[in-house]
Formats: sequence, C-alpha cells, structure tokens
Amino acid sequence: MTFPTPPVYAQPPVAPPKPAKFGALAWTAVILGIVGVVCSWVIFLNILTAIAASVGIVLGVIALFGTRRILAIIGVVLCVAAITFTVMATQAAVKILEGSTNQGQVVDAGQTPKQEALAQNPTWGKRYSWANGLSVDVAAPTACTPGQYSVPQSIARAVRFEITITNGTSAAFETALMSIGTDAQFNGQKAEMVFDSSGGCDSTFDSATVLPGKTYTFHVAYSVGAQPGEMQLVFEPTFNSDKAAFVGQA
Repeated sequence: MTFPTPPVYAQPPVAPPKPAKFGALAWTAVILGIVGVVCSWVIFLNILTAIAASVGIVLGVIALFGTRRILAIIGVVLCVAAITFTVMATQAAVKILEGSTNQGQVVDAGQTPKQEALAQNPTWGKRYSWANGLSVDVAAPTACTPGQYSVPQSIARAVRFEITITNGTSAAFETALMSIGTDAQFNGQKAEMVFDSSGGCDSTFDSATVLPGKTYTFHVAYSVGAQPGEMQLVFEPTFNSDKAAFVGQA
C-alpha cells in the first residue's frame, strides 16, 4: 500500500536587516563631543578640540536623517557643550592673564603700603613697586654739562637722573638682570645714554648685588633736545616681567 507524499512548504525568505544609515557619522559626532568636553579646559589644546567639535556638529546634523537619530542628538549636544566650555575656559584664562599684567604699584617715595595707589605711568618722584616687592624710584632730572670727550659727541642738552632700586624681596637682587637705560625716549625718539668720564654727565650704573631690605642708587644721563620735552624711561627687572614706564618733563 502506497501513501501519498505530504507536501513540503518552504518558509518565506527572511529579509536581511537594514543597514544603519549614517550610523558611523552619529558615532563620530559622539566621540568628537566627548573629546571636546574632556579637553575643553586645557588651554590651547581646547582650540583644536573645539574645531573638531564643530565638525562633530555638522556630522551629527547629517546623522539626524539616518537611523541613529538618538545617537546623533547626543553627539550634537556633546559637541555644542564642548564649544561652550571652551569659550568659558578661554574667557577665564584671558581674565587671569589680564590680572597678572600691570601688577606693579606706583606710589610716592616713602609712602606706607596703605597709601599706595595704582597708576599706569609713574613720573619723577614716584615709586614703582613690582608684585615681588622690588621697587624703583626716579628723581626729577637735573641739567648736566658733558665733558670734552663725552659720548655721543653732538649733545644739544643733557639731563641726569638719580635712580634708586629698593629690594623688598626675600632674596638678593642682581642689578645686572634689570634692563636700565636702553629703553629711553625723548619726544617720541630714542634718547641716547651719555658716557662722560671727564665731565658732569657720567652714568654711574654698574652691576651690584642688592641684599633684601637694602637700596642701590646710581645715576644715568641722556642726550635730549635743546628744548624741554617729554622723557620716558622704562625699567624691566627680569626678562618677560612687567615694565615700569616713567614719563615726565625733562
């Protein structure tokens, strides 16, 4: 006896899963956003990461049209946060740098700390104090007559300044470190220092060690114009420190 063969039913084919559209862009936006947030407080490096976060925003927006929308939104939010934090960190760094410049104080010579007042450009008879306690006083200029062998030769008029350095720090100060005499101007033009060993305009500045609490006084002479004008003397105790610019009539 023969039995009929039962029919074989074939299973319908299974559709392959749809590939994630723009999935790689969404993940890239997330990664760039995380890196940007983490590095947003690292000065200089955060500029590069902020640029990368900007690229991440573009990629995240494109990924919003794909299948990984939630991931794309997270990436965009992280990238925006990274740029925001970078701006905040940069502004904070600028404020700190602005606060560190012009820290010197201009005071009348002999004033107590309570009487000290901040000023941008001190003048003769005033004292400029740096943040570390070092200070410089410049007395009003006096006329001097250069000798026959003074340098430079053609001097229309010469003035001499008495300058006093006061070491208010806790360590000895070497005057050789201070920039003195090279940055001097008269009426907007460079004023040349006078070297006059045989006359009354010789500059007496020399390298010296000023102990804490001690002072060092010296004289510097300059060749200026025949008529009175504005004189500017700039002092810098160490390389890349704040500059003290004294301005007045000479």
